[in-house]
Amino acid sequence: MIGSDRPPHGAASSRRVLGTAALGAVLALGVGACTAEAPADEAAAVPPATFLPDDRVAVTDAPRPEAPEAVLSFAMWEEATASVEAAGYVTPVIEDGGTCTLRLTRDGDEVAVTVPGMADATTTVCGGFSVPEERLAAGTWSLRLAYSSATADVVSEAVDVEVPA
Repeated sequence: MIGSDRPPHGAASSRRVLGTAALGAVLALGVGACTAEAPADEAAAVPPATFLPDDRVAVTDAPRPEAPEAVLSFAMWEEATASVEAAGYVTPVIEDGGTCTLRLTRDGDEVAVTVPGMADATTTVCGGFSVPEERLAAGTWSLRLAYSSATADVVSEAVDVEVPA
């Protein structure tokens, strides 16, 4: 076209083809660089894997109790939710369906909350306890985790939590 700023017919198409070819070349070089093997002298610098002899132990777990045991692993006053929050577990029991009960006692008053026990890899988890301040008077509360099922009936050691005024 006379007086037009547009390139002649086919010129834009040629640029697209050249741009696509250039992009393909860059990608091919990048992928080739990622899959190229390291020179022999660099590969030799990496030490071979070593293993401990059978009579040495690298990591161990604490011995698991033979009798069921309830453990209150987390108990605190949570300012952000204005509640006592707690969680625990039962070991060596691994099962779904038991009943986890968090009992809070103070000066003869008792508040109880229950959640179902959930099987984990090595324990039964009792988690997600939350007791709002509306159910608790200010002061020190003693918390215990109780677990009951067909295979276990246990209660944890007490943990004290201070509920602010």
